[in-house]
Amino acid sequence: MKSLCIVGGGPAGLVAAKTFIQTEQFNVTVYEKNDRIGGIWALDRESKDGFLSPFTPTNLSRFTVGFSDLDWKNVDYGEDCKDLTRVSQTNAHKPPMFPKAWMANRYLEMYRKKYIPDSVIHFGIEVHKVEQSGSGWDVTAIHGEGEVKCHHFDYLIMASGFFAKPRSIEQSVAGMSNGTPDLPVRIIHSSAFRDLNHLFSGTGSVKGKKILMLGGGNSSGETAAAVALQLSNAQWSPDRVLAAKYKDMTIVHVTPRPIYALPHFNEYEEGSRSYVPLDFKLYDFGRRPASVGSYAGKQTMEVRDMVHGMMQGMVGGDQSDISPALVSAKGAKRGTTYVALTESYPEYVRSGLIDVVPGRVERLLPNEDGTVSAHVEQQGEENTLKDVAAIIYANGYNPSSALEILDDATKEAIKYDAMSLRLPMILEQWQTTTRDLRNISFLGFYEGPYWGMMEMQAKLTAHRWLDGRLSERRWYEAKDKLLALRQSMHDKAADVPQFWFSDYLGYLEDIANELGLDKNHQAFGEREGCISPARYLSPSTNKAEANAIMDELHQEWHECLTNGKYVPRAAFRAFHGKWNITRKIQSASSTFPSGVLEGTASFHPRLPTIDKFDLEYIYVESGTFTTSTGFAMNASRRYVYRYTEATDSLSVWFVKPDKPLEVDYLFHELQFVKPAEARKAGACIAKADHLCIKDMYTTSYRIPLRGIALREFEVTHIVKGPEKDYVATTQVNPWDEYDLSPWPLANEHLYREPAGFIKNAAPEWRVLDRSLTVYPGTNFPAPKKGFTGNHKGDYSSAIRDHAQDERGNKGDLLLRTGGFADLNWWKICAEINTEEAEKIVWKTYKHNLRKKPKAMPAKPAPPTLALRSPENPH
Repeated sequence: MKSLCIVGGGPAGLVAAKTFIQTEQFNVTVYEKNDRIGGIWALDRESKDGFLSPFTPTNLSRFTVGFSDLDWKNVDYGEDCKDLTRVSQTNAHKPPMFPKAWMANRYLEMYRKKYIPDSVIHFGIEVHKVEQSGSGWDVTAIHGEGEVKCHHFDYLIMASGFFAKPRSIEQSVAGMSNGTPDLPVRIIHSSAFRDLNHLFSGTGSVKGKKILMLGGGNSSGETAAAVALQLSNAQWSPDRVLAAKYKDMTIVHVTPRPIYALPHFNEYEEGSRSYVPLDFKLYDFGRRPASVGSYAGKQTMEVRDMVHGMMQGMVGGDQSDISPALVSAKGAKRGTTYVALTESYPEYVRSGLIDVVPGRVERLLPNEDGTVSAHVEQQGEENTLKDVAAIIYANGYNPSSALEILDDATKEAIKYDAMSLRLPMILEQWQTTTRDLRNISFLGFYEGPYWGMMEMQAKLTAHRWLDGRLSERRWYEAKDKLLALRQSMHDKAADVPQFWFSDYLGYLEDIANELGLDKNHQAFGEREGCISPARYLSPSTNKAEANAIMDELHQEWHECLTNGKYVPRAAFRAFHGKWNITRKIQSASSTFPSGVLEGTASFHPRLPTIDKFDLEYIYVESGTFTTSTGFAMNASRRYVYRYTEATDSLSVWFVKPDKPLEVDYLFHELQFVKPAEARKAGACIAKADHLCIKDMYTTSYRIPLRGIALREFEVTHIVKGPEKDYVATTQVNPWDEYDLSPWPLANEHLYREPAGFIKNAAPEWRVLDRSLTVYPGTNFPAPKKGFTGNHKGDYSSAIRDHAQDERGNKGDLLLRTGGFADLNWWKICAEINTEEAEKIVWKTYKHNLRKKPKAMPAKPAPPTLALRSPENPH
């Protein structure tokens, strides 16, 4: 038998060991430097060190993060299995769709016990050097307490991991190239973040300070959202000491490029009203013609525009409504898309908890008060961020420590470049080897390696060494193309994608066809459903396990598309943030008044206060209720919204009257209609009921999600009881940061007769009393006398686009200022006739209303003026 050394006991090393053991042609030895298997997944629930928090979810579902012949349901989670049962005993052995990192380690341990004898893996042995020796390899390793031994092997597999070591902050901040200055704040890599107490180990308050986040990729968005959750939790948890310590803290995310944030669950198709795990959508056979071959490398402008369009369709727009820093450039300057897989990053940005700043940090300087100032450069301009109390940098990993053990001849053969952190080797054969080295293989050595791809690489390598034949080189793995790609990465060229070797579906299909593997579609059609490693069977594959995986994959697929599984999860995510609310109460009882409540409502994320729930908001509502008789009063209420994955349920709970941050008892649980009914209604629909002593509450939710975005929703309560008989309808719209409602208005008379002022308004746009809105496509007359007051010609801004008066004369859109105390009043003086121009004027309003007055004028406020966005006309 031939001898094989595998360096590394992570996912790649384990699947390689299993694959070669089953050939019965190799004597396999695995060297693992740590005392447990797993690589970056080498942790348990209590682990404090490592590259991941034990509770970090996998980026993709368990149908992608897994191997072909071990079903996640068959994994023994030990005493921690109680966390999986939640409130449903029927799901006692069913892990989350996106398992936690500690669960991934249990999966790998089960895989090892099932397929790899104990004698194969040698722990506590660190490979120090590998050298070509004749037709084989000399492997020098350090054993135990420092004993150095050299062993000879016929074949070598490098599976020591692309994520070998976090990069240093010096690689991200130009001013630190000569070393890290003595800064008074904690600086950590994103992989080291666990919680706020870990970031701020002292007992002192950091009230009002900033946490600086550096990076423009997946980890930066993911970590920023994780920190934001903890800040939100500190503010809204029952622990008020925690709230005081972190009060008014914010995160400043400095990114060199816009990023799109995608949650774990996304709409399957536009308007389908069904939601699926992200990889179900990204790697769907039905979306890819069979004639399309695999691809890799740089992206043309046409491809970049197509991918940006796809991403904007998924997130609900170009993100200009979230932050200008998240809007991609147009034309030749447009780069490739960068994505962060995170549940709530956009909503934290929208709420202001995360402030996104475009550019790169050039210098970090200490301040006398124990904070740091960051100097950010963007397109030749520099601004300074002050009051930084901690720094987290998310700049990726350095694979060089895993490759420096290679001898010089091998490095030359693979064109090794230690300075190229993204493409350190020039390989082919689906990134496993080079034609000059037949008896070495690299598994998982590229950015974003998938477990299924590692398994295919292992099968490909075994076939190559047993058959002695190399596959035909793919066009994108030509040496000159990869060297040019490496140079473009060094130059930070706009056409280099976030993951250059990213066609997961294409590569698995390629290798399966190359090896002649059987296709295991089970209940799926040949070009239907999501890809999975279990769809490809080799003679040694455990078919019972593979079939069980495919059966569950098809069941989940059907549940999502037909029965609306995970719609509650999508709705829960979309509720996050601050909203304007208008509640109209129509009462048929003389003892309960009719009226209107106007105010705001916020869904604040926090850590679940009971283990059986996965996600939780504290809902805070406040406003003014005006009865039909004109009596006004302040009103407020709170609830707790919760989501549980085991039952895929969204529920609403009362809070304790004397402890408004603590849960009291259940109000209602939402029951969502199936997608087919939701499509007819044009929105996701949920219903609920609750008997409160003698009063029956029948509730309905209308949630018109657009992709993952929610622009508005409506909640209706029908209440019947001995002394109650009313209908309460709450219209919920995006909160307007630039709401002018508390500001006085000089021209009150215009708002007493809006119908006479605005003619022929489109029927879907309501004309509200005391409200000034830009209306599209209507005949907007010239302003009445008195609208502009005595400030003729005092124009402070103009837009030359699609503006015309009632006679159709084109001209400037005039934004007029008028004096009242020391405040500026912006008025529309011409009609906007296209949706695009309407957006322009809205952006101009927002730009010029950023600075609100420090104090309100002493004069009594006349009727409310509420500035509405185009997306929120009501």
